[in-house]
Amino acid sequence: MKRTRALALLLGLTISGSALAAPHDRHDDHRHDRDRRHAHHDKGPHRGPPAHARAYGHDYHRGDRYRGDGYVVDYRRYHLAPPPRGHEWRRDGDKYLMVAVATGIIASVIAATN
Repeated sequence: MKRTRALALLLGLTISGSALAAPHDRHDDHRHDRDRRHAHHDKGPHRGPPAHARAYGHDYHRGDRYRGDGYVVDYRRYHLAPPPRGHEWRRDGDKYLMVAVATGIIASVIAATN
């Protein structure tokens, strides 16, 4: 009788422990992610784009390749230095760019004032 009770008690404890155990985390339970999906967008007031993105046109640098659709400008009209052979002045947004015709490499960048 003692043996039967001990066996029943041991069996009951073993079964109840596995019944109350938490499920294994398989990282596929996405039910609670609905509210957190876009939480990173709600971190305070929006300040707008960074300063370099606010400027009209692109942020060009000497040595970059120019792939824009800016138009060729008359350098005399805008009081720019004459470009060397194989180069031309282009205007893109608020910048004048001296660009090599053959390669598209930017040789000089000047901010437009008008």
